[in-house]
Amino acid sequence: MDRQKVLEKISKCLRLSASCNPHEAASALRQARCLMKKYHVSDDQIQTLQVEEDSARYGGQFNPPFWALALSDMVSRAFDCRVLIARRFGRQPEYRFIGMDCAPSIATYTFTVLYRKLEQARAAFMQDHEAKEDEADNARRGDVFAQAWLFRVTTKVAAFGVNPATGALLNRYLKEQYGGTLEFVQDPVATETADYEDILCGMKAAGEVALYRSMSGLACSVLPAKAVI
Repeated sequence: MDRQKVLEKISKCLRLSASCNPHEAASALRQARCLMKKYHVSDDQIQTLQVEEDSARYGGQFNPPFWALALSDMVSRAFDCRVLIARRFGRQPEYRFIGMDCAPSIATYTFTVLYRKLEQARAAFMQDHEAKEDEADNARRGDVFAQAWLFRVTTKVAAFGVNPATGALLNRYLKEQYGGTLEFVQDPVATETADYEDILCGMKAAGEVALYRSMSGLACSVLPAKAVI
C-alpha cells in the first residue's frame, strides 16, 4: 500500500477513536495501532498529518517590501504558524501559512485584512503628503509610515502565546514537505529626524485596528477599535 495512503488511513482511524461510541472508538484505536506497527509509523509522523496550510497572494513586487514581510511574520507568530513566501517571476508573492487545525485559515484571513488596511492607509498617507519632485522620497516616507503602523499593531499581539510543542512539530513538517528553505530578509527603511511626523501618522492610523482571540484561542476578529463595544 502507498505510504501516504497508509498515513491517511491511520489518521482517519485516530479521528474515529474520538467517537462518543465506546465500541467504535476502541475498534478504531486498535486498527490505528495495528497499522502503525505493521508499517513502522511513529507518533511523530502521525502528528504531522494534523498540519494544515492556507495561502494568500498580495503585492505586485517579486521582492515584497519590509513591511509586508514583517506583517506576515507578526501574524504567523500570533497564531502559532510558520509562514513561507513563494515567489515566481511575473506572479504575486504567495504568503503560505502553515499550522495546526484551523490556525492557518485564521492567520490567512487576519493577514489579508491587515494587509489591505495597511496598504490603503499607506496609499492615503502618500497621497496627502506627496512631493511631486521626489518620487523616491515619497515611497520612502510611505514605508516609514507603514513601519510605524506595524509597530503599533505589533504591541497588540505581543500577548498571544506560542506553543513550543507546536513549533517543533511545524519545523519537522517543513523539513519533510519542503526540505531546505532560505530565510528571506528585507531591511527596514532607516528613519530620520524629519520623519517624526510621518511616524506619528502611522501610529495614529494603526490605533483604529484591534485584534482579538476568541475564548477557544482559535479565532480572531480584526475590527476598527472605535466599533468595538
